[in-house]
Amino acid sequence: MSLVHAFTHRRVHSTFSAEEARRVEQLLAEHGIPCRVEKHSSAQSVTAFGTLPEYEVAYDIAVPNEYFEQASALLP
Repeated sequence: MSLVHAFTHRRVHSTFSAEEARRVEQLLAEHGIPCRVEKHSSAQSVTAFGTLPEYEVAYDIAVPNEYFEQASALLP
């Protein structure tokens, strides 16, 4: 999460799937919960040949602090 939002937002979900990130973003929007989706490189899964393609990009979904409990209840 960016430093600008580090104190005002909390991460409620992380995924390597762009489709899942969109689904979570839509679910939160349907319930009136604003969110930020941050896309970043991930070096978590490196093999002898390099990074596995399906794990090269990670998506973090964060909500303002006041929506954290409500958002957490919606997500598995």
